[in-house]
Amino acid sequence: MQGIKLILIALAAFVTLTIFTVPVTAGEHGEQGVHWLTYEQGLEKQQELKKPLLLFFHLSYCYRCKDMERRVYKDSKVISFINQNFIPVIVDLDKEKQTAKRFEVTYTPTHIFITPDGSTALREKDVITKSRFERMLEYMATGKYKTMNFDTYEKCQP
Repeated sequence: MQGIKLILIALAAFVTLTIFTVPVTAGEHGEQGVHWLTYEQGLEKQQELKKPLLLFFHLSYCYRCKDMERRVYKDSKVISFINQNFIPVIVDLDKEKQTAKRFEVTYTPTHIFITPDGSTALREKDVITKSRFERMLEYMATGKYKTMNFDTYEKCQP
């Protein structure tokens, strides 16, 4: 009986670890998730669609990144808004060191918004609340970055 209990505990621990440590990666989005691309794919799409890039720099083992994924990137409104208005790119700092170096990213999570003309419009590191992230998305999608900085935009919001 003791052996069965130990097997069940080990199985439960394995399932729990598997569920909570599977990273979000490019191409693994399913029907309901953000349609993540690699950096190279994102650049190609940006040339074609002329939309802003949303770069999400993360690490598969980063607890802050997992928090961001759970609290923000699982929200259906956020997912829909990103998929309609942005070219979402996910960058793993361990696997894509050159891209991280190019954008001088050493902390995860880091979000960088790149305009259709290729310039950086907004950059923020650490976990971002859902409401602030939604304001960032709106700021970029409406083109407000062309006329004001994000802090000014945010102060104008209700």
